[in-house]
Amino acid sequence: MKQIYEAILFYYDLQPIDVEDRGKIKKVTTDRGTFALKETEMTRLQADEFIHALRKLSKQAYRQFVPVLPTKFGEYTIIADAHCYYLMPWIEQVAYTDRVTMEEKIADQMGVIHRLTVQTEEVSREQLDASCERLLTRWEERMDVLKQFARRAEEKNYIAPFELSFLTHFVMFEQLYKQAQSYLEKWYEATVEKGTYRSVLTHGRMSRHHTLFNEKNEPLLLNFEQASLDTPARDLASFCRHSFPFSLWSEDAVFRWLHCYEQHLPLLDSEKQLTCAYMMYPEPIYYAVHDYIENASQKQEVDHVKRLEKRVIALRKVQRLVPKFMPQEQYQETETT
Repeated sequence: MKQIYEAILFYYDLQPIDVEDRGKIKKVTTDRGTFALKETEMTRLQADEFIHALRKLSKQAYRQFVPVLPTKFGEYTIIADAHCYYLMPWIEQVAYTDRVTMEEKIADQMGVIHRLTVQTEEVSREQLDASCERLLTRWEERMDVLKQFARRAEEKNYIAPFELSFLTHFVMFEQLYKQAQSYLEKWYEATVEKGTYRSVLTHGRMSRHHTLFNEKNEPLLLNFEQASLDTPARDLASFCRHSFPFSLWSEDAVFRWLHCYEQHLPLLDSEKQLTCAYMMYPEPIYYAVHDYIENASQKQEVDHVKRLEKRVIALRKVQRLVPKFMPQEQYQETETT
């Protein structure tokens, strides 16, 4: 493996002295300093979109991300050995000491990026129909996986602890699926009526995992590999889902995140509806079940159960949070009951 790293670093005129494997990141000590070499599964097209996203931010004078360094030939990614590599300066993670939570800082930066890149797009009913159909098809396919898993578990003479926990909450998963569909329908109707929607440059996986904080407690974002032009709702919902596991979060905490975000780009009602749809859909459960099916023998049963239960608790909180996220709708529901 050392030969492949030597070959890649040749394009940067760097001679490796030591390569420390830290998963997908390799800490590379060279004759000219220390660097981070990232190994990814990106295709050439994905790599081009990744670099395009960083260039777009740079043109907007946005600097709160770890830069990607060019080769001596001016390229920013290298395809080798069925992987895609790119090089960054090595930045040591320091202790975070600010009173403001990391999530508030990250949400603030997400708002900045979305404000800098927002644009209003015209959309036809046909385009919306196709977009919703793709999303609903994916949702339905994943719900079918959950239904089949439940059915097979119920037919067993011995039900494993993970399966028992899953069956206990399965009715809630079905309710969440229906509620997600309802919010998606509301977004669809509002967008058809308006004929436009807002797109922004989305990060795709914004969370603590993809952020470094410097000595001034300022965030530096990493991993724009899934960046794309999309609705801000997708980035917001993804950010919330990936941030929930880091703390015993409360509704007030989530609203602080949203407040930080909306200081830069206030959300439209339709965007709130779509955010609710993404958050309500029990996708984290699908991934927990998928991991259980694929890796049941590689982890202890209790670890799978704990992971599932944490996601159930988060989704129950989401159920309570969402109506408060749409205050006008909550008021109307109260008036009609």
